[in-house]
Amino acid sequence: MHGYVETTVELVIGFISLMVITKIIGRSSISQATPFDFVASLVLGEFVGGAIYDPKIDIFRIIYVVMFWGALIYLVDFVALKYNKSRGIIESSPAILINDGIINRNMLKKHKIDINRLQSLLRDRGVFSMREVMHAILEPNGKINVIKKPMYDTVKKQDLDLPVKSVSIPVTLISDGVILKNNLKQIAKDSFWLEKELLNRKIQDVREVMIAEWRVEDGLFVQTIFPPQKTE
Repeated sequence: MHGYVETTVELVIGFISLMVITKIIGRSSISQATPFDFVASLVLGEFVGGAIYDPKIDIFRIIYVVMFWGALIYLVDFVALKYNKSRGIIESSPAILINDGIINRNMLKKHKIDINRLQSLLRDRGVFSMREVMHAILEPNGKINVIKKPMYDTVKKQDLDLPVKSVSIPVTLISDGVILKNNLKQIAKDSFWLEKELLNRKIQDVREVMIAEWRVEDGLFVQTIFPPQKTE
């Protein structure tokens, strides 16, 4: 019975200590946490869990572990806030994944993001077609922020007194140079049709295509791995 009482007291102390540290550090939500925040919180939880179930560690040791780790996290946050140059080391910098409608393939590779993941991140922001994106920025917390092209910017139909049209979900036909045959069947097309469309755009090899998607309203959208350079 004595063991249960000790464990209960240690659990309560550990729980209260974690609450206090969380309040002091000021983490508002998991969705806003950076990878550093996530790892720091995970390690803190491991410290408390290990200390609680180790009979050799008393209550004061638990409080010390929580407070010292919390102080280290607070110190790192203070340094990042006070000294601008340290932020690049402590925190990740925002990354431009799409600039002027062109996907930055090197940046995708650097952040271990493939086309499917990029499309998923865009859908989280309410963007279902790559052609709508002017700029896309990956934030340090893993979220993505999007600026749409002017023609696709959100405008209420009722504001312009325009008829409401239905919008279909775009279907990805090529992803990272690979033809998705099942998706072609979904839109009642075949590889010959797709290759002809690519040739019309002067694309000889499907491996040159980073992404190609089809939407009923505006047809085929294609972006190559090496987009044409802009001329002044």
